[in-house]
Amino acid sequence: MIIDPSQNAAGRLLPPDIPFRFFGTAIFFHILAWAVLALNAQSADGLSWPVLAALHLITLGVLAMVAAGASFQLLPVATKRAVRAPVLCRVTYWLMTGGVALFAVGLLFNLPVLVAVGGGLAALGLLVMAILLVDNLMGVEDMPIVTGHAWIAALSLVAVEVLGGLLAINLALGFLDNRSSLMLAHGILAAFGFMGMLAQGFSTILLPMFALSFAPSQRLGKGALLCNGLGLLFAVTGALIEEPSLLALGGLLGMCGMGILAWSLAATYRKRMRKRTGFFFLPIWIGVAAGPLAILCGLAALFDLFANAGALFIWMLVVGWLLTFLMGVLQRIMPFLASMHSATPNGRTPLLSQLMAEGWAKAHFALHLTAVLCVGAGFLFGSVLLVRIGALSGLAGALSFAGYGVELFTRVRRFRLENA
Repeated sequence: MIIDPSQNAAGRLLPPDIPFRFFGTAIFFHILAWAVLALNAQSADGLSWPVLAALHLITLGVLAMVAAGASFQLLPVATKRAVRAPVLCRVTYWLMTGGVALFAVGLLFNLPVLVAVGGGLAALGLLVMAILLVDNLMGVEDMPIVTGHAWIAALSLVAVEVLGGLLAINLALGFLDNRSSLMLAHGILAAFGFMGMLAQGFSTILLPMFALSFAPSQRLGKGALLCNGLGLLFAVTGALIEEPSLLALGGLLGMCGMGILAWSLAATYRKRMRKRTGFFFLPIWIGVAAGPLAILCGLAALFDLFANAGALFIWMLVVGWLLTFLMGVLQRIMPFLASMHSATPNGRTPLLSQLMAEGWAKAHFALHLTAVLCVGAGFLFGSVLLVRIGALSGLAGALSFAGYGVELFTRVRRFRLENA
């Protein structure tokens, strides 16, 4: 079956302010994260408070915010089931936005109470998000790959919130003697379990949707789901009991799952009806390729193969893989939704090519890729200068992406005026 997002989707569209407020806030936190990192660059293992703030501005402020906005709108289009309580989408937004802001300020200025309050608000927002996603997926039987990954993501999110809550409270009370194993498990569940599973599961909808192609192979998808689920289980268990062999096994299974899914997506892409996809799929494919590379860096850190391997692993995981992939997806989602919400009274909608500002998108991608490589090299060679240059490049890229968004809405407004 060809996945066509335009078929009978109008009845399942949310008010445009819901997804776009998530996207706009993600763009703001994206700029802020790079600015914080540029001002507080470091090249060694171990996370300072400001760098930890920048990391969470990316994970919670950008990745989770984009995932929420995209899933609230695009999942109902794919499942053909409308969101039953749009007001809860707005509740999710305010909880997440306020929580991320307080959490980041608390980390930046070493205020444990703000960290705890902000973390609690963000966690509550993510919990509401998970409930809405699970409600939309319940009873959907023809999308086992998506629902399987989404269930793992939802369960991982609950575990992330429990462990994150313990770690946040520990900042104020200091009752944990050894928090390193909990921190590692929390990071694995957040990056691979929550965001990673959502990214991989939704990619089986989004990539065929944007390319007008067939759904990926169910057989390969189930194999990827099995590898990803078992890999996550082994990795988290290994982190909690501090057993490197289980961690390594989990990483290898995760690489297999990513590889199988990438193979099936590539086969689907080759059969697409939309032959001219232009530049816009390149960041998505780069992000897909960076996932296994991030796991290789994690294995290098696990066995201490070179200095700063741990910092390089976190960097490639959060920025090289997840941020690259999701920003690539976002630059496709925004014009797609803007087009669907811009129908004129006579039924005309702008073409995607009319809305997408390719120059801004190319500038963002080039600057983002430069940032990934420079900061990664800075960690590898212990150079603070390279890290700062990379962070400044990332900041310029984030501003370019903001320019892409502004240009998008300028073109939408022009289309409406010309077709009023």
